[in-house]
Amino acid sequence: MKEIFIIAKRLVIFGCLFMCCMATSLSAEEEDVSTYQSIKTHLSRILNDGKYEFLLPINTYHSPLSYSSEKRKDYNERPWGAGIGKYIEPTPDRRYGLAAMTFQDSFNKPEPTFFYSWQALWREGKDFRPSLGFIAGITFRENYHWIPVPGAAPTIGFDYKSFSVNTLYVPGFDVFLTWLSWRF
Repeated sequence: MKEIFIIAKRLVIFGCLFMCCMATSLSAEEEDVSTYQSIKTHLSRILNDGKYEFLLPINTYHSPLSYSSEKRKDYNERPWGAGIGKYIEPTPDRRYGLAAMTFQDSFNKPEPTFFYSWQALWREGKDFRPSLGFIAGITFRENYHWIPVPGAAPTIGFDYKSFSVNTLYVPGFDVFLTWLSWRF
């Protein structure tokens, strides 16, 4: 029963965050169009006009504030896997993307994830650029019986030319996931 409550709570949070991020990323000329049509147009633009990026998960960190050292020893912190995504940068200070990534979860089981990302970038025109943003998507985990679990998480990262290092924080679980991105 607890798992169903967690999934329902995440569905509500995911839906709210997804609608908020879509509303903030839509351009002014799309204001006369329905919200559904605006979201469809935005996602289609990413898929049709976006450039590719390769994702490589490199580290998972379970905070000692929430997990004992014994428990942390049992968890996998090397999330072997890979992913592919498409992104657009309609302005020099924003990046939107869609991605699919699979990696080994904390229990060494595969975890496929599909997500939308929104990033604010600073230092336009520079090689090194810090970023803040969030992702919203769904994941599938064996310990949730492969039921799609929606979620949203804040991200922080930095770019160096076409490479990025990003870290997300999983609220409620006190876990961090770091991955590399190569945009081409």
